[in-house]
Amino acid sequence: MDTWIEDRPRAQQPTLVGVVGAGYVGLTSAAGLAALGHRVRVIEADPDRLAMLERGELPIVEPGLAELIDELRRAGRLDFTSAMSAVGGASVVLLCVGTPPRSDGDPDLRQLASAARDVASHATADLVVVVKSTVPPGTCDAIELICHGSAREDIAVRVASNPEFLRESRALWDFMHPDRVVVGAAERRVATLIRDLYPAEWPVLLTDRRSAELIKYAANTFLAIKISYANEIAALCEHLGADAGDVLEGTGLDPRVGPQFLKPGPGFGGSCLGKDLSGMIAVANRVGLEAQLPRAAQSVNGWARMRVVEKLEGVIGDLEGKHVAILGLAFKPGTDDIRDSPALDVIAIITERGARVTATDPLAAAVDASIERFDDPYDAVRGADAVAILTACPEFSGLDPHRLRSEMHGTAVIDAVGVIDVDAFEACGLDVAGIDRGTPCAFHPVILSPLRWTLSG
Repeated sequence: MDTWIEDRPRAQQPTLVGVVGAGYVGLTSAAGLAALGHRVRVIEADPDRLAMLERGELPIVEPGLAELIDELRRAGRLDFTSAMSAVGGASVVLLCVGTPPRSDGDPDLRQLASAARDVASHATADLVVVVKSTVPPGTCDAIELICHGSAREDIAVRVASNPEFLRESRALWDFMHPDRVVVGAAERRVATLIRDLYPAEWPVLLTDRRSAELIKYAANTFLAIKISYANEIAALCEHLGADAGDVLEGTGLDPRVGPQFLKPGPGFGGSCLGKDLSGMIAVANRVGLEAQLPRAAQSVNGWARMRVVEKLEGVIGDLEGKHVAILGLAFKPGTDDIRDSPALDVIAIITERGARVTATDPLAAAVDASIERFDDPYDAVRGADAVAILTACPEFSGLDPHRLRSEMHGTAVIDAVGVIDVDAFEACGLDVAGIDRGTPCAFHPVILSPLRWTLSG
């Protein structure tokens, strides 16, 4: 047997755990808990997804996860089923179903409520239901009432919050090397039961349910604010002729700030930051607060995507009839996830303005029939008037600028994610525009005010 499993830390109290939902969170949590020594049953209602899992295939791209799941299944620690009766005998069931945003920013909790109702109705003994999905404060209280109304009279169902902090393309690593495990429960014994699912040496924060629920929103909102702040600084640097890379690096060297998420780009995307930012705003609205910082971050994120379009128009003019090649469709490198991807927003805008779009991505597929997708980046850029790099895939940093120039019709390259060697590209006759540096000059308008101060003295 592969020693990968045996070399991991061990849970304090191995037990039978049910996991409802086989998405990013569900599959990673199930594999992680099984690797820690638990026996895990995953309940997946979608027959196509279940069939895929039973064939040994995964519906998501996540490094190392397929291999670990295969090892765990062969070891008898992990299996998949559609039968909710599989929760019978489990002392803990994790709810890992989707909570997509509604038009008002609040998450749609219908899947979660339905899953909780089904779990409670199939419980054969006292049970702890753990909400892993991102939900607004108060949800666990409501879910517990739903479970109480669905379970048998002789069965007690308690509900707790144990939010996930997993990054796509690094989810398995994040599960096995957590910077914190947050457990929110109304009773000490419930909190202890969940804490004991994890190794004793892992950092665990025990708190109440509403605080645990809010921690996830608060953390992702802060990250979103940092990204939007970096984009604001980058725009200022462009206007001043300063280098945003140096400015943000110097800012992030302050340990009170930190370098993470201080990189400008076309805005954040994916299934977490935007959704949780909207969720935080909705939570604040319900108690009469404006959530001014989250609203500002949300506004800047939309503006960051528009900046890419404006830069394209600035270098090739009117987009009507122009050919634009987009490098990168996923919201981040190392995943095929295109949910709320900045690239798709940019594509929608430029196609509406008359541009023809070709695209490439190492993993993600195009969902819009109007996008001509190519596996080879050089095929995607052939004949293009401009190229826009919108995902920081390492494959794009290795592109040959000579070949790129020979394949293109025009010379404009918009590097919105800072992955190429600008000097090498410009040496090949390509005109590179980033989103982090303006054109320095000896007599920039910004020096007029200090010059006046000097002269007036």
